[in-house]
Order: sequence, then structure tokens, then C-alpha cells
Amino acid sequence: MKTPIPQQVWVQTIARGLYQLGSAVLLFYMPIVFVNYGNLSATEVGFAVGGGSVAGFAGNILGGILADSPKFGRKRSLILSSTFAVISALIAVFTESFSLLLLANIVFGLSTGLYWTAADASVMDVTLPEQRQSAFSVLGVADNLGFGAGTLVGGLLLKLLHPAELLFAASAIAFFILLLLFTVAMRETREFSSETQETQEIQKGWKTALTDSRLLIYLLVNTLFISYIALSGGTLPLYFVNFGGTADAVVANLFTWGYVGLGALLQVPVIRVIAKLSYLTALMISMAVWGVGFLLVSLLGNAGEIYQLGIFAVFAIASIIYKPTSSAWISELAPANLRGAYTAIAYQCWTIGYVIGPIIGGWLIDQSHGVAEYTWLAVALSTLSGLVVLQVLNKRNNALKENIVVKS
Repeated sequence: MKTPIPQQVWVQTIARGLYQLGSAVLLFYMPIVFVNYGNLSATEVGFAVGGGSVAGFAGNILGGILADSPKFGRKRSLILSSTFAVISALIAVFTESFSLLLLANIVFGLSTGLYWTAADASVMDVTLPEQRQSAFSVLGVADNLGFGAGTLVGGLLLKLLHPAELLFAASAIAFFILLLLFTVAMRETREFSSETQETQEIQKGWKTALTDSRLLIYLLVNTLFISYIALSGGTLPLYFVNFGGTADAVVANLFTWGYVGLGALLQVPVIRVIAKLSYLTALMISMAVWGVGFLLVSLLGNAGEIYQLGIFAVFAIASIIYKPTSSAWISELAPANLRGAYTAIAYQCWTIGYVIGPIIGGWLIDQSHGVAEYTWLAVALSTLSGLVVLQVLNKRNNALKENIVVKS
């Protein structure tokens, strides 16, 4: 008999949907609004988004410290994250210059760093090992539904509102509801002992995580995964608009149904299938699918809407394999009392990936058609290095398990 998923996971599932709804309006429409409706270049927007991701580096470290802190914990970290998210969305509403756009992204970077670290640690706290991949797959459904709702709402508002920046008020509303949810419905999931003992555990946790060779190797390939997510969700829609000749509203619909909708529909069934495989084998499959997707962008990205829909579908499959599997893999690595530290370090990849992805993507959009196609091909070839790193990590992990069995 399967153990039911704990109630706090369902609270986090609703929260994930709200956070992704607000994030979708910001991240998906930011390039379109400020490049096509504003007075900023794609390169400027890319640097603003990438620069804001640097703040995510600080946010992840802060989240790891606060989430494990005896004075703060998971709940207060998530409340602080929601507050930052509301502020960033309100700044975006009034943004007309590069400096304000950068500020909005910096504040949002702090929010994301705090959110993902504390939210994932909270789910790990209340689930058993055999539940975690399923629990994270449920959150993955909320990821896709929330992001899909955000793209649909944003597309409607883009047609109705003037100036276009007013659509970011929808993000502020979603984030404010999230703030209320965390305040009212969430309970603290971290179990604390004495303050002195907790402080020692936090210090030990960072040292242990930073010397775990498997975690450090995984950071390399995980950064690639996040860069691919940033490119497919941020740059690719604008590429289809500017190079594929597809209207922005049509691209929004293609993204919503092909990437987000299909992702929500297939998330749980796909996870049930790959649950039979090791985490690292599943991640290799995801990496290969990302490579196929970027190759198709290079070859068929300008061939019409049906091909663009198919490309989004390929990336949907790659993403739904990656996200819950990566979280479950990190939870397997992390000792029970060091989850905040391990999660915080692992999520630095989101910071780095969302620096690399938007900068490459912004540069790509400002180039000629031919250069853009070859850039997508280069991105596709980069997945080969990811497969090599995952194979090395798999061998290291198997060797470590064999040593443990021999010693026991």
C-alpha cells in the first residue's frame, strides 16, 4: 500500500503553481515587452535578466542559511521570497530603462534563490525516500500548469493593456496571493534542536556539501540543464517571433500547449516509467532529448508553426524528465540534517544557467539568421559533454556504493 503524499506537499504544490504563474508573466514576456514594445535591445534585456540571476547566487546562499537557521526556518524564508517577488513585479510595471529592468531582475533573483532552496528542502522534510520522486513530479505538474496559466494570462493582457508593462501587475497579484498562502497554510517543517547544535550543523553542512565529489561533479552538468531551460523558455519564443515570422500571440499559444500543457499532461506518467531507472540514467535520457530539441531548432525552427509546436513538445519531454529526477537525486545525496546546504549549493546552477542562457540568447537574437542557426547547432552539440560528465558521475556513484557495501 502506497503512503499518501503529506498535506504540506499539497500546500507546496499550490504555492508552486502560483509562483510559476507569476514567474511566467515576468520571464516569458520580459524579452517580448521590452524589446518589441519598449526601447531596449535584446542584448540589454539579456544582460538585465542575466545580471539579475547573479542575485540568485546570493539568494541561494541566503536561502540555505536561513532555511536551516533555528531563528528563521523554511516558512519565514518562503515568506521573504514572496515579498521580494511582489516588489520585483511592481518595479517591472514602472520600468522604462535598463537600470530599472536590472533592478527588477536583481530583486527577483533574490526571490528565486530563497524560494527554490526553502521549498525543496520543505518537501524533503515531510516525505519518505520512496515518495520523493512522486512528490516532486506532482510539483512538476504545478510547475507546468502555473507557467501555462501565466503565458495565457500574459498573452491576453498584452493585447488589452497599454503600456504593455502593465501586464506585470498580474505577477504582483499572483505573488501576493502566494505570500498569504505561506503565511496562513504552511507550517514549519524543519525540526530544530538547540540553537548551538543547529549552528554547528549548518557550518558542518556547508563543509560536507562543498567536499562531496558527486555533488560537485553534478553541478557541472546541472548548469547545462538550467542553461537549456533558460534558452527554451526565454530566447526560443522570441527567436520564433523574430526569425520564424510567427506572431507573438501565436508563439505564446504554441509554448503554452506544446511545452507547458504537454508537460503537465505527461509529467506523472513519464515519471512512473523512468522510476524504474536510476536517477543518473534518467538524467542521461533527458540530456539526449535536449540535444535533439536544439538540433531541430537549428534545422526546422523557421519552417512553420507545426514544426515550432513539435520543438516545444520535445523540450517539454526533456524538462519533465529532468526536474523531478534532479531534485530526487539531490535528496539522495544530502544527509537528512544537511538538506538546506545541499539544496542551496545545487541551486547555484540556476543562477549560473540563467546568466549563461539569457546572455547567449540575447546575443543570438541580435545576429543574422545564419549565425543564429549555427549557434543553436553549437548548443545541441554541447549536450555531448553533458552526457560524458553524467557517465563519469555514474561510475563514481557506483564505485562509492560498492565501497560502502564492502566496508559493511
